[in-house]
Amino acid sequence: MILRISADTGSSTRRICAVLASPRSTFYHAAKPTQSQLSDQRMGAHIERIFRAHRRRYGYRRILEELADEGHVCAPARVRRLMARRGLRAIAPRHFVPRTSDGRADCPSPNLLLNAPPPTRINEVLAGDITFIPTSAGWLYLAVVIDLCSRKIIGWALAEHLRSELVLDAMRQALGSRPALQNAVFHSDRGSQYASGAFRSLLKQAGIRQSMSARANPYHNAWTESVIGTIKTEMLQGGCFIDCSDARTELFAYIDGYYNTRRKHSSLGYLSPTQFESKLIQNN
Repeated sequence: MILRISADTGSSTRRICAVLASPRSTFYHAAKPTQSQLSDQRMGAHIERIFRAHRRRYGYRRILEELADEGHVCAPARVRRLMARRGLRAIAPRHFVPRTSDGRADCPSPNLLLNAPPPTRINEVLAGDITFIPTSAGWLYLAVVIDLCSRKIIGWALAEHLRSELVLDAMRQALGSRPALQNAVFHSDRGSQYASGAFRSLLKQAGIRQSMSARANPYHNAWTESVIGTIKTEMLQGGCFIDCSDARTELFAYIDGYYNTRRKHSSLGYLSPTQFESKLIQNN
């Protein structure tokens, strides 16, 4: 149907609105957003702010927890819907498959964690591992020491080599941050660095008992490999660092300024390792 607008504007307006079955007010005023739409706009802005602040590392579950911390009530389905509407897609974690080599440790230590329940207190069980870090200038190697109770990274070291000094530096940092490690257990794979005389001597001086995974069994140290996988996925995002200086700066900012203090861990009830440890101390 074609409407011819005559000089009688009021009459034309009535005809158009009649054909469209709309009130005459809509002809003169743009449609105003509903209260629901306004609420979605406000909540969407909060969600996008959190998403950007965490550099695409948070999916809807962690964003939901962050909103709750800020006092915003929102259903999980709504968070997913608003994220999809704004095109917010978190970094997809890779499917975690633990890997390890056979190890070349001379006289490997027994596995003290085999069939043991998870630790319920900090400073009881530590674990460590080594991984490679790519840069445009070549490979680097990262050694970490974590507290298995809180998943906190309490020591780390970065180097261009795989000598025992790498794990020694990481453990020395852990000992500096945790003086009360007497009778603790340190678990690792059977790498030759962890079986070196210098490393074993350092553990003995600190009163720490050594534990090692079974030969070629990556699941005996899956906790540390999972932490390393998270670091590499969330930091590298498929790329690499420029050089050793760039990698060291970024790792420090991520581990000490984000992972330990701000990043919510699902295994810790969506608390950061630092928050989890503080809660443990308060309850004991």
